[in-house]
Amino acid sequence: MPSQFKTPRVSADWATSHETHPAVAMAIHAISDSRRSPEAIWEAPTLNEWDHVATAVQNYVLNGVFEAEDDGRYPWGAECIVIDGAAE
Repeated sequence: MPSQFKTPRVSADWATSHETHPAVAMAIHAISDSRRSPEAIWEAPTLNEWDHVATAVQNYVLNGVFEAEDDGRYPWGAECIVIDGAAE
């Protein structure tokens, strides 16, 4: 199944400095636009943005863009995207 989400390059430094999993960082950058920057989404995601990022991360894992985390947790700063069964 081809990825349904863009896969923009994101600096490893951006992900590290934001204490964010690289898949989450990529998803945040993929859904950002001129109205909502990656910083704005990272700092205060809307419910819709959170859902889009979670769906994108799951899509990236299912398509082999990123390996599944054993615990299904993908940090987003102090929060986590949790994908049940992602490692199965």
